[in-house]
Amino acid sequence: MKIGGGGLQAITAQESARTLDAARLRPTAGEELLQSEDLAMRRMRYELNKAVENMRRAAEMYNQPLDFVLIKEGKPRIKAKDRRTGSSREFTLEEAEAWLDEMKEKKGRILNGYV
Repeated sequence: MKIGGGGLQAITAQESARTLDAARLRPTAGEELLQSEDLAMRRMRYELNKAVENMRRAAEMYNQPLDFVLIKEGKPRIKAKDRRTGSSREFTLEEAEAWLDEMKEKKGRILNGYV
């Protein structure tokens, strides 16, 4: 069988497609989160995780000493802590989204005034 005749090329293409699929046996973090709990709770945790990452980026971008942590027990929420003063505040998802929107509008002028 000639390589250029299409016989071996089709076989190798099928083999490589199988190996690509076999490499993805483990679910991604997002898929694993979606499979673990009820849909509303999973969705809220996913959104809270995105909000925490965005809040961390905003604090880092404006060079502010703020830490953000996702608290999972009870009703999930975000805890923000100022490393300089030690003060802290908790955010719900709606409050976190409002905080991020305000940071976009004000460009970080009063970033640590909320903590």
